[in-house]
Order: sequence, then C-alpha cells, then structure tokens
Amino acid sequence: MAEITVTVNGVGGAYVSLVVGGDPPEVRSSVALDELEATDATAALDALVLDFDHYGRLVGLRVTGSAASVLAPSLLEAGVSVTE
Repeated sequence: MAEITVTVNGVGGAYVSLVVGGDPPEVRSSVALDELEATDATAALDALVLDFDHYGRLVGLRVTGSAASVLAPSLLEAGVSVTE
C-alpha cells in the first residue's frame, strides 16, 4: 500500500504529497479553497490549497494554517517529516 507523505514546516503549516516515489512533479497550478462559500461551514477550507501537475492531476495539498487544526491527528502521527 502506498504511503502519503506529510511534511510539517517550522511555522506549523504542512504539505501532503499525493505522489509516491521519486521526485514530486512540477506544480503547474494551484487552487486556494478559502474563497469557496463553504468556508463559513468548514473552517479548515480557509487553510487549504490544492496543487495540480501539468496534466491537471492532483499531486499535493498545502496547509497554509495550523496543520494540527486541519489534518487528522492520525495522519500527523503516522510518520511526519519536519522541515525548518
């Protein structure tokens, strides 16, 4: 089974890589979810950005706010790498 990699940065944000093995692909476009109407009902959307590759495939998820407030604790506990 493939493993999802979560990297938490020094300020508490995170990146969830949805690509297994090798170097991550170049991100060609990103969509911030903070402008969706649903952010009023789901606060975590304010801190999420979807990253897509050249072909429009989802390759990663950026957490621009506190990862602990946005991601499930089990995901953060399952082998997170931390960068400064």
